[in-house]
Amino acid sequence: MPNKTKFVRKPVGNFFIKKSLQIGLIFKVMTAAVLSLVATAASLLLVYWLYWVKYNSIAIYIWNQDNNNLQKESILFLILPTLLISAAVGLVVAFGIGLYASRKFAVPIYKIEQWTSMLLRGQMTAVLKFREQEEMKDLSQRCNELGTHIRSTLLDIKGKVKAMQEAGIKSPELESIASKLGSMELSNQPIEVQEPSKNQEAEPVAG
Repeated sequence: MPNKTKFVRKPVGNFFIKKSLQIGLIFKVMTAAVLSLVATAASLLLVYWLYWVKYNSIAIYIWNQDNNNLQKESILFLILPTLLISAAVGLVVAFGIGLYASRKFAVPIYKIEQWTSMLLRGQMTAVLKFREQEEMKDLSQRCNELGTHIRSTLLDIKGKVKAMQEAGIKSPELESIASKLGSMELSNQPIEVQEPSKNQEAEPVAG
């Protein structure tokens, strides 16, 4: 059985595989979160200001058990801490969503780029697979069908070139075509496109 390669991943050190794309997406998510928080805060302050203009005061009365009296408290000082805590939590959640989503976008793009590069290098058995099998099923299936079609066409051409050579037909063009086809990987052994792994260590394992 052919040897397979086992990759040791270091995802933290290699999180940003498409740095500009991922940072841009994180920035957009964070911007949307900030704008949402600003809009919420502005709405609350506007309502507060309108009531202040109308009643000249916005307060609630809280029963103080220490002196058994009603204590007047401004509603703004009750809302403001909750608003600040919600804003902080919202920003943290938005940042986490941005990190997660950016990785989910970057990995498929990286794999497609690597897949096309492998085909251009003559590795015609390159296979594209994604962890998100359901979401990316159609894309990976179409790409792999394209790769199979190109490989079958090249194998057909290679067979015809070999037959012409065995028949004694010789020409520089035919030799050039045979040489190019001979440099390509057209075997039946699929080569799966791997995810990036910074400083990865590979070790052969029995397949």
